[in-house]
Formats: sequence, structure tokens, C-alpha cells
Amino acid sequence: MKINLNRGGKNMAEQTSWDEGFLDRFSPRVQERLISLAEPFRFKAGQTVIGAGDPSQYLYVVKSGQVAVEIYVPPKGRCRIRTGGAGDMICWSALVEPRQATAAVRAIEDTEAFGIRGEVLMDECREDHELGFELYRALTEVIAGRLNATRLQFACTLLAMGTGKDSQTRSDLR
Repeated sequence: MKINLNRGGKNMAEQTSWDEGFLDRFSPRVQERLISLAEPFRFKAGQTVIGAGDPSQYLYVVKSGQVAVEIYVPPKGRCRIRTGGAGDMICWSALVEPRQATAAVRAIEDTEAFGIRGEVLMDECREDHELGFELYRALTEVIAGRLNATRLQFACTLLAMGTGKDSQTRSDLR
């Protein structure tokens, strides 16, 4: 789908294709409503989008560029757990209490995104049940996919460590 984000005279997306991204999960009516609520954002390479534990105010969809989702692992430091690009949704925590970021997000390269304020989107869900249903279905799909990917990363890490507890490890990961 081709989406054009014009807000306050600012053209955020010049006929951008979202290529099976987060917005493709929605009906055309809900897509249009989400776009109407969006604000354009630009992040420079290296800029922090949100820090782990920070209040999460916006749900973002990346238009262009790349972002890294990172966690802090002592004593190793910052560890990238995911990379996102065009069409990807980040900062879902803006819609889930306590609305606090569970990981840090940093722009790897100059990145354009649009953001929808979480509290505004929650009000829309209360008013428009179709939008709310589609949003939470899509959000659940994304979170479930990321949880599964994290589980697989964890399994690979355990196998690489050679824990010696293969039978217990396999049963615990189901």
C-alpha cells in the first residue's frame, strides 16, 4: 500500500511503500486513521530513540533507516537483540501499562519514522472498537513473533555455552 503522511504541511512519506510492514496488518480505513494521528520524527545515526526504563509515549513505525533494539547485560554492556527497518513497529510499550520501555532503541543510521502518541491511540481504541481490535491483534502478533525470536536466541546461546543439561534445557524451552 502506498501511504502519504502529510501533517501540518510537512510531507513525511513521499509515496512510501511499507512492504508488508506493521501497517499492512490493518484495513484501509484503520490505516488511514492511524496515519491521521501520526507525527513525523527524524533520528540521526547514533541518536537514542528511547532508553530502557524510560516512559514510553509514542508507538513508532519506521519509514526509512535502521534502528537497534538493545539491552544492557552486565558486565558485557550494551547488547543488540534486534534490528528494525522500514515498516517495522517499535516502542509497543507506549500501549501497555506501565508504559515504560523494556529495551533501549537507537538509530543505527539516519532514520525517519512516524509516531503516534500512546494515550491518543488508547482513546481511539476506546471510541473505535474496530481500530482497537485490529491494533491489539497486530500488536499481539508482533510481540509473539519477537518473543519467539528471543526464545530461539536464548536456546542458541545455551547450546553455544555447552551447559551439559541438554535434556532439561530442551524441555524448559517448550
